[in-house]
Amino acid sequence: MNREAKRKLTGFTLVELLVVIAIIGVLVGLLLPAVQAAREAARRMQCSNNMKQLGLAIQNYHSAYSQFPAGAVDFHGFSRNSRTVSAAIFLMPFMEMTALHDAFVEDDEKRRHRIRSL
Repeated sequence: MNREAKRKLTGFTLVELLVVIAIIGVLVGLLLPAVQAAREAARRMQCSNNMKQLGLAIQNYHSAYSQFPAGAVDFHGFSRNSRTVSAAIFLMPFMEMTALHDAFVEDDEKRRHRIRSL
């Protein structure tokens, strides 16, 4: 009989298990808003940093060319197939995106050459 009593005392009861699960649920419920707030703060900081980098790129462009970048540039006149480019292309070298800028410019040079050769 003593063995049977020992065996029953070693396990968890259903009530104890439900209490532990409830406590874990409450802790997770309290922790999630804090995690979301930390993510929101990180996103805000990243956005602020991106805006700072953009501002510095515009200042560096102005220092290099004594003017601000144009809002948009139309490379091929006002035809239906013309390609308009935003100022972001001209700011890329000042935001450490020189490779992307060069790829765009080289692609445009090849396209113009192909059109002229036809």
